[in-house]
Amino acid sequence: MTKDRKQLFHLLSTWGGVLLLILAIVYFALELWPNWKPELISFWANSRESASLPIIGLSFLSLLLGYYFAPAPWRKILDALKIPKIDKGEVRRNWYTTQLGQYVPGKLWMVVGRIAFLKANGIGPVKAITAIILENIYMMSALTIMAFIALPFLGIANVPLPVVIALWISAGFGVAMIFAPRIQRYFTLKLSHRFGTDIDDLPHISHKQQAIFIGYHLLSWTLRSMALYFWFRGFGVQPDQPFTMIAICLLAGPVSWFIALVMVFIPGGIGIREGVQGLLLSGFVQGGVQVATVIALGQRVMLMVVEGLYALQAIVYGMLRRKFTKSMNHIEQVFHLAGSVIRCKLAMFSLVKAPNPINVTFSVTRRCQSKCKTCYIWKHGSEDDLDLDVIERLFRSIGWTYFFNVSGGEPFLRDDLPEIVKLACRFMTPAVVHIPTNALMPQRVVDVTEEILEIIDREAPGTVLTIKPSFDGVGDLHDEIRGVPGNFEKLLETIQMLKELRKRYSNLHLGVGTVISKFNAAHLDEIIKYSKGLDMDTYINEIAEEREEFFNLGSGITPDGESYGEIMEIFKDSVLEKMKDMKLLPRMTTALRVVYYDLVVRILNEDRQVIPCSAGLMNVHINSDGGIWPCAVLAYKGQMGRVNRDTDFQDIWNSKIAKNIRKSIKRGECACPLANQAYSNILLHPPSLMKTLWTALRGR
Repeated sequence: MTKDRKQLFHLLSTWGGVLLLILAIVYFALELWPNWKPELISFWANSRESASLPIIGLSFLSLLLGYYFAPAPWRKILDALKIPKIDKGEVRRNWYTTQLGQYVPGKLWMVVGRIAFLKANGIGPVKAITAIILENIYMMSALTIMAFIALPFLGIANVPLPVVIALWISAGFGVAMIFAPRIQRYFTLKLSHRFGTDIDDLPHISHKQQAIFIGYHLLSWTLRSMALYFWFRGFGVQPDQPFTMIAICLLAGPVSWFIALVMVFIPGGIGIREGVQGLLLSGFVQGGVQVATVIALGQRVMLMVVEGLYALQAIVYGMLRRKFTKSMNHIEQVFHLAGSVIRCKLAMFSLVKAPNPINVTFSVTRRCQSKCKTCYIWKHGSEDDLDLDVIERLFRSIGWTYFFNVSGGEPFLRDDLPEIVKLACRFMTPAVVHIPTNALMPQRVVDVTEEILEIIDREAPGTVLTIKPSFDGVGDLHDEIRGVPGNFEKLLETIQMLKELRKRYSNLHLGVGTVISKFNAAHLDEIIKYSKGLDMDTYINEIAEEREEFFNLGSGITPDGESYGEIMEIFKDSVLEKMKDMKLLPRMTTALRVVYYDLVVRILNEDRQVIPCSAGLMNVHINSDGGIWPCAVLAYKGQMGRVNRDTDFQDIWNSKIAKNIRKSIKRGECACPLANQAYSNILLHPPSLMKTLWTALRGR
């Protein structure tokens, strides 16, 4: 298509529909209304007594529900095409706002709006147009199924024979298209060419995926068709055969949409849709086609109100998000978290598939300058760290998460660490980004931390950044355990510089963490006392573990349960004393840790899962080489798969291997005191969660 022809086409599509609509309104007002008015007056005089405002309200409610489910097939198709994850809320809001494009200036601009949205999220035109074509193909398939339900009733409803024959032929073709990929391919290629983009190959869509797309369309259109039925009943239409009328409404709604779809230049198909509905429902209405069409036009007004309400909600939400970005982000995070916890609980009973993890740990490298007695990762090279292109693809596929934990090795050895956090904020929008450090490079840690804080302000305002230097002992003890002379002095230097940075960034939280091993267990009291003078936001400790991840199996570094229990009593007293002066949210976090400490003692003593484990559901660990683990303890032996340029995270996360690993965890074939995993497990274990809430509320 030449440039001049494109400009003419856009001009016609922009103003042609509006002009046609104006002419149609004038024609209706001057020509049709005077002739139809006597029939309408007669109808209302006879049906006024049987009219019902509550049933009209039921029609409105049914329409609201129908449009609530309407964007679901579009979102599912985007997932099936392996389009990188876009926030579900954004997809829904865009669907509703672009839906209004069918009115002003016309349907073409609704399509343009959705393609522009996908393009803004990094989706090329080929996949964007494929998604739009498939949405319409499967909508037509759903409408065909609804048609087969209603077609046997057409004779009873006195629908003209030529219309009946045309509908039977169309329905048969629609069913054939579901089971004939060649027909789908043919239409897709033809339509894509019309859009100015040639699709080389239609991606494989399984019958299960087709069933999901069609199922959502059926649900949405059934509710909308029932809204049409309730609307006519609300205006006093009393059919002798109500079930027949319901069947015809199941046909009238979608068929009128399909016929109006062909009329690209008529905004919303107004007039065309209502004329078809009036024709199909005329046998149930005193006054025939004229009265039925006018009633259908009245429902169109209500439909436009519903579409407008959803679009207004999307627009207002967008405005609030821009104005109160941090607050809206926090609200979104809470709802996301609640939904993920519920889905995870259902997934543990195999009622739904695994949700996206709420806790993502990413070991960005195995490189480390420390030579710790508790970890031998520094003895192993790190030649296969993922590059940024693969990381971006990985984060896009994961989508939303609540907690993004950067791990290593030493994370600050990666020159592109700020870029990694930027990709995480852009595609996973975590509420918390957590980065530990060995504190051997004070200036680099502070410089990179400030760069990351600037990135967070741009990409995910409100996200908290936590930097946690390791603190395994006071003075020489720390240096001895970490294997680097002078490490303790650099730790103090790093802490002091980070505290200066914290004065300028309210979302920077500082903490120190101690790994309790046989090397420092006897010194914990001294370590705790020293930590109080560091002015940290948090001080936490974890039990030293023998993990395949750390290459320290058989090292004997873990204290026994009895010794750890005595150690924890000291630490718990310190934490609970500090809790009295905390606000509710920090109390919750601290109470979570207190409950965790009790669980660790039980796990070490009993050597079993004392509460069910959700590893591989709520949590995931991504190794530096792309290995996907349910947790850092199972590590290589529990690897679900490995992401690279050709392998997608979701394929691995939902694979048969992943399902078998989750079954093994569910059977209790492993047990460990891993802190990150334990916090998630507490959220899913009602007694432990109630204990956490009670501890937080009491403050002791």
